[in-house]
Amino acid sequence: MASAAADTLEALAEMLTKAAKALRSGSLSLETDIFQRMGLIQAGTDLINAVSLPKDKTRLWFPQLAHFTAIRMFIKWRAFEKIPVGDGAAISYTDLAAKLGGDVSLITRFARVLVANGSLKQVGGDSVAHTELSQFLSTENPFWAMVQVGFDNQVIPWAAMPRYFDQFGISTEPTDRLQTIVAFAEGRLGATVWDINHSTEERLRVFMLGMAFIDEHMPPLGVYDLGWAAKEAAKESDRVLVVDVGGGRGQALKGILKVTPWLPAHRCVLEDLPEVVEAAKRGNPELADVQMVVVDFFKEQPVRGALVYYIRGCLQDYSDEDCVRLLQQISGAMAADSRLLIVETLLGDQPSALQAALDLAMMAISGKQRTLDNFRDITGKAALEITKVCQIPNGSAVIECAPA
Repeated sequence: MASAAADTLEALAEMLTKAAKALRSGSLSLETDIFQRMGLIQAGTDLINAVSLPKDKTRLWFPQLAHFTAIRMFIKWRAFEKIPVGDGAAISYTDLAAKLGGDVSLITRFARVLVANGSLKQVGGDSVAHTELSQFLSTENPFWAMVQVGFDNQVIPWAAMPRYFDQFGISTEPTDRLQTIVAFAEGRLGATVWDINHSTEERLRVFMLGMAFIDEHMPPLGVYDLGWAAKEAAKESDRVLVVDVGGGRGQALKGILKVTPWLPAHRCVLEDLPEVVEAAKRGNPELADVQMVVVDFFKEQPVRGALVYYIRGCLQDYSDEDCVRLLQQISGAMAADSRLLIVETLLGDQPSALQAALDLAMMAISGKQRTLDNFRDITGKAALEITKVCQIPNGSAVIECAPA
């Protein structure tokens, strides 16, 4: 064991030394070289695993949970916004508590967690100042929103899992959209996750903004080349070329239009529920010419014979049975030369820690992340055949399907 740990430390030391030299020379940028940055983050995890004993694990997990909780509370109280910005700017715990209308001891105790984990910087003995992270969390942005969605829709339901499985048992995985772990944690069994996220205007606003964070980290096409469709597009002038099924506010479709300049927007369709389509129509000049259609994707697909049907980040929200029903609506509308592009996280035989965590998050809403075999199973049952898989380096993939 000691020898294996030593080997790991030597390999990591060599890797980190090379990275340090590259940073100093300017040949490596942590801002733009995403995969290098992810590799260095993984190196930190590998270092912890190499030197920690099993009994050390709780010393690692416990502070992480406290840290996330303290961040969530400071966002909820808008506390980050009350900390002054600028070189040398700081605020005392007393003044921060006064701005929040809170107890000094209470605010101080949460702030200490943030200081201890590097999310705030302590100045002297009784004041705090911003770090790069806390300043980022002091304004509304997709990351700010995703932190809240992650805590409320994932961490809280995870904490409820012991009670949930005590009640419902472990003979089958959660699949019922009206009996989700999220609804159980909220005391709202019988309500869908959609209903819960629409329970207040503020919750819906934060949720939709958080989804933009996911959009930023899941490229609409990755390395998949849609060029083949350009030739087909020239053959018929009135055929719909791309249907974005469950396309939300159109982030993916905007990305597709950006990387395929030959694709005319008026031959594209964005489909979603009524309130989502209405939101997509507002403030989206890039989609002004796109056809927008109200659809429940579990019901008949209204656009028949389109060249490309596209669905991103939707199947993970549903059980296998629901996915088959959804995909059958699409396959039933496809022409012989139509193709369906599914963009989702693709689990390997040994998924990354992030992928596995995402799968547990999907379990909370009765959905799941899937392996390629899982996708073959649900597409096959929907009369589709997987014809191509293009990996996206962030762990997702574009899965091309044709009518079987």
